[in-house]
Amino acid sequence: MPASVIVGFKPWGVLSSPQSCIADSPLRISKMFQHSRNEIRHVRISAMRNIRRLRSSLLRLQTRLFVAAPMILLLLAARDIAVAQNVTGNLSAVSGDLNIADGVLPRTKAIYQTNYRSDTVEVFSFRGSDLGVFASLARPTGLVFDDAGNLYVSSDNPSGYSILKFTPDGTRSIFADSGLSSPHALVFDTAGNLYVANARNNTVMKFTPAGVGTVFADRDDGLLTPIDLAFDAAGNLYVSNAFGGPEGNGNVLRFTPDGVGSVFADSGFHRVYGLAFDRDGNLYVSNVDSSTIEKFSPTGIDLGVFASAGLNKPLGIIFDGFGNLFACNQGNRTIEKFSPTGEDLGVFANTGGGPHFMTIFRPSSLYFESEALKSAGKVTGLQDSK
Repeated sequence: MPASVIVGFKPWGVLSSPQSCIADSPLRISKMFQHSRNEIRHVRISAMRNIRRLRSSLLRLQTRLFVAAPMILLLLAARDIAVAQNVTGNLSAVSGDLNIADGVLPRTKAIYQTNYRSDTVEVFSFRGSDLGVFASLARPTGLVFDDAGNLYVSSDNPSGYSILKFTPDGTRSIFADSGLSSPHALVFDTAGNLYVANARNNTVMKFTPAGVGTVFADRDDGLLTPIDLAFDAAGNLYVSNAFGGPEGNGNVLRFTPDGVGSVFADSGFHRVYGLAFDRDGNLYVSNVDSSTIEKFSPTGIDLGVFASAGLNKPLGIIFDGFGNLFACNQGNRTIEKFSPTGEDLGVFANTGGGPHFMTIFRPSSLYFESEALKSAGKVTGLQDSK
């Protein structure tokens, strides 16, 4: 190939000679350096623009949050007030300070307990904290909730025996004041009928939801100072007779749904009082004079003393949903708590004078669990109303 062709051929990126390379390099390097500087400047400008945009967005967001924050706080506060002041609770009740004047029910699970001598219905949290007095009435004994969350309390006031009704908003009225004689325990059946034990005239009265009463059982059926009532899973009604039995120290009768009565148990008693079923259908009975709780199988077999430690003239007894047993100690004004195996867990709460019966309030967002079903063993949570 001719040399002129080789010399004249200058493809892109190739220098024709060392001299031209030396001459061209500073220029090329200068152009490359200038190009790089332009690129860096462009990147820096883009970054600054992005930072300014981000800063502007953050400022706008901060401004919106600043404006919206008070509104959010107001909405939350309004929600809390609405929740606390609806039909099943108010601010004072939720905080643990019940108002005797209105007696509004709290929204949390609680144990309601009657004080016969101090004329009050007292409320305790499940941790044993005293939430205060729910209502004041003369000689309260039995108490129970219905499906709608109304609380019924029997008043053993000789000047006017009655059953009082408290609606969830605290409104008080007389549900019944006839056919009563020293009314004690209250319990609902699955049809919404209310049963009450009349200790003085030896009867069990049955009231329709409208308050119409009839005699369900009397002394001819074996009643002798009936005190407490409880339904089993089959709908049979059990009645504790304080002075029944062959030795006059108590027995427990069982009545079928149509009113046929029989003796369930008449041994192991020392002035019987409270009744409560566990989830296995065993019946527990409190003995006032011996300060014990006796346990019976579903067929009436005496299984012996379930608990004695920590008891002092026990009256009403109930189970919670975990199988723990609570007992009202009339002798020392306390509620004692026992494990499902009978271990004494100590004093659950200190009460007013003459603690008698207990019931458990179980609120729900949609409905109140039926005390009748729980007492019949058909709802988890066990029998817990008297």
